[in-house]
Amino acid sequence: MDESGNPATEAVKSNNISARLLISVTRRLFIALVILYGLSLTAAALLRESIYIVPLLVFASGVIGGFVGLQRRLKDLTLFDLELIAESWVYTALSPLVGGVLAFLLFILFLSGLLSGDLFPVFLPDSNSSSESFLSIFEQHGEGHKEYAKLIFWSFVAGFSEHFVTDVISRFEGAAVKSLPLAGQEESRQIQR
Repeated sequence: MDESGNPATEAVKSNNISARLLISVTRRLFIALVILYGLSLTAAALLRESIYIVPLLVFASGVIGGFVGLQRRLKDLTLFDLELIAESWVYTALSPLVGGVLAFLLFILFLSGLLSGDLFPVFLPDSNSSSESFLSIFEQHGEGHKEYAKLIFWSFVAGFSEHFVTDVISRFEGAAVKSLPLAGQEESRQIQR
């Protein structure tokens, strides 16, 4: 009897394919994590006294958060998504790299003071900060070790839960739109003057 059309046989084959893909993707994620983490540690060692060390650690924490978040979501991915990640290094690294970018964006929000409160880190300008250049954004320091711990935690969260940062951005977008004058109101104000 031919079992190729048997639903039970097809389910077993599908489960075997899913299991093989999960193993392959997990192996790829681990290799990519080791490579990116190794590059981050090397860069951190080379940039120890640089103003770029904190942004680098923020990015690395976001990347690690992205890896952990993707690892947690693997079982919920479709077979097509698993195949895509298993066959492409770009797709393997995409979610973690987006996590790093979002962590860096969150860092900028902290530095700007747009996102603040007891749960978030506070930064102060360095005494030798040159406020004339763009790079002065990175010439800031945390008030203490707790601020850096908060920064690393929130950077990890930004990578782990991409929705967190995108939701924050959406809130800023909504607030900015609400603060814009309506077209009709602006014209009536100009006429009244």
